[in-house]
Amino acid sequence: MYIHMIPTFDICALIIFTFIVVASIFRRMTRGKTNRYFILMNCVCILTCICDIAASYLDQLAEPSLDALQFAAHTIRLFLFNSIAPIYFVYIIAQTDTFHIFGRKRTEILFLVVPVTVYAAAFTANCFNGMIFSVRNGVYTRGAAMNILYIVGGLICGACIGYLLVYRKLFSFGRLAAILGTFPLLLCALIVQFFDREIRIDMLAFAFGLLFISMFINRPEAYIDFNTGVYKFNAYAHDMKMNFYNKKPVDVILINIANYLQIQEILSYDAANDMLKLVAERIIAIINRSKTDAGVYYLDKGRFCIVINYTDHEKTEYTAESINAALKPKVPLNGMELNLIAFVCIAKCPEEISDFNTLIEFGKDLSSKFQFTGKVLHAGELLDKSRYDLMGEIDKIIADAVLNRKFEVFYQPIYSLSEGRFRSAEALVRLYNEKYGFISPEIFIPITEKTGEIHKIGMFVFEEVCKFIASDDFKRLGLEYIEVNLSIVQCMQGGLAGDLLGVMKKYGVSPDQINLEITESADSKTQNIIAENLTSLLNAGLTFSLDDFGTGYSYMARMALLPLKIVKLDKTFANFESNPRLMIVLQNTVKMLKDMDMEIVVEGVETQELVERFALLECEYIQGFYYSRPIPRDEFVEFISNSIPDENENIILMA
Repeated sequence: MYIHMIPTFDICALIIFTFIVVASIFRRMTRGKTNRYFILMNCVCILTCICDIAASYLDQLAEPSLDALQFAAHTIRLFLFNSIAPIYFVYIIAQTDTFHIFGRKRTEILFLVVPVTVYAAAFTANCFNGMIFSVRNGVYTRGAAMNILYIVGGLICGACIGYLLVYRKLFSFGRLAAILGTFPLLLCALIVQFFDREIRIDMLAFAFGLLFISMFINRPEAYIDFNTGVYKFNAYAHDMKMNFYNKKPVDVILINIANYLQIQEILSYDAANDMLKLVAERIIAIINRSKTDAGVYYLDKGRFCIVINYTDHEKTEYTAESINAALKPKVPLNGMELNLIAFVCIAKCPEEISDFNTLIEFGKDLSSKFQFTGKVLHAGELLDKSRYDLMGEIDKIIADAVLNRKFEVFYQPIYSLSEGRFRSAEALVRLYNEKYGFISPEIFIPITEKTGEIHKIGMFVFEEVCKFIASDDFKRLGLEYIEVNLSIVQCMQGGLAGDLLGVMKKYGVSPDQINLEITESADSKTQNIIAENLTSLLNAGLTFSLDDFGTGYSYMARMALLPLKIVKLDKTFANFESNPRLMIVLQNTVKMLKDMDMEIVVEGVETQELVERFALLECEYIQGFYYSRPIPRDEFVEFISNSIPDENENIILMA
């Protein structure tokens, strides 16, 4: 049967495929397995279109003398067309970065081996029996076995879809839709061709599918840093999260230019960018020269990262040493020569670092954590594995603690020098985990502030304190009030005052039994917002203290605007003995605060000598390990109860 083929659609498809290849080259989307397989697929499609156009032209000539050429054109066209599906399958494997996993099950290998074997056998047999197609006297005729090719191709497409769905968590919705979108387009084209074999639009449909992928996935503006020519942070995050998800072993070389910000400040933003470009060129040259299968990324602030897609540690070591050596010579820039302070560190993943958050935490500002030696560092020798393991799990730990109320309130007593007794206490939140033990608030508080969980934790602590104040135990202790910390984020929450006052009303707690602590570590704008938001609490009769005074901005004008009764001196002031000048600062600070009619609590006091020194300065209260560490409620009740009989005797000698 003679089929009159119309090459117009193939010509359009050829133009689109060619455009995609050229655009990929100009857009620098040529590095990495994914991009290479994408370009290979488009090149195969270009050859398929060319063969299809040639075969169609020969069919229309119907010249018996050209039977051999016509047969060859159809054979090559069909072979190339049927090879597209296996290549697309390999492209999907590259997209999921699962080459190290693929093939562990024999069925996975069969999806590639069997089709290729069937194609090879079918085309070989066709040369002798024409079971797929035949060409006689210039007439092209389909054979009965042609449908076998469609069936095998359909099975491969089904395998592609199944593979994508199995690893769907690795893709955003848009990315997954763009890759899957090729299949319905191709299916519609095949249905049209089934009813009208003269309309060959299968390649055009596939061309539109790959064009969508090129537009919505292969977007260099989203993944390429055009100054350095390497990948951006979001590409690094995507690739490393995929590696950890797939448990793919990789070596990571972290590079920190420690003096990048100084170079930017001294010279200019443009000069610093020129320096980064030179560094990137040196790194890429080493990667290319050593033929290392690696991705190069620029993260930010002078930080580069190289992800090597294998675990040949010896070659990784060589690459890292080469990069370290390449960054030691002075960099010529704007007529000057700059010395770069480059930290180069190797991390084995997941052997040494097993999750993305831990990797980010470890690689952040190496210069502030480790001493510069000029040698290549190794993460396995540097990191406190338990801490970084904790940081990798901290989000789950906090979520579980919030859901199951695993936080606990500890109390640290505050001693009144003038009255010679424990007058109050500070409530402190603690988090205990079965695996890591007690987790420092310095770790989980900043995280909960970012996630918003701090509101739930703050209300939990406040309610526990109100329960304690309402109990008979508290009444027997003779304490006047409990100090409760308010996070900056809490203070900016709408309805905070109503929530706190509602809890106090629920337990019958009076305003003079609560003192709210706020920190000075916020900027001036935030301080003004806090002053506005806390007005209603102040009007309700609550008092406020300023925590950690001496660690933040310490603007007196701003302090005067806050409704403060007590100022808590940070524990750094307890180290004045090691620095005589600090003593002068301390004396003047105490005088200034007293002139502002504020009471003073000194934190971090651990010796009797310090207690006596602060007594001489007429500070009102002492808080620190000298008296007690923060302890659970029951221990706190027992501790204060044991101190009551001696409350008429001074615990310290007053000067």
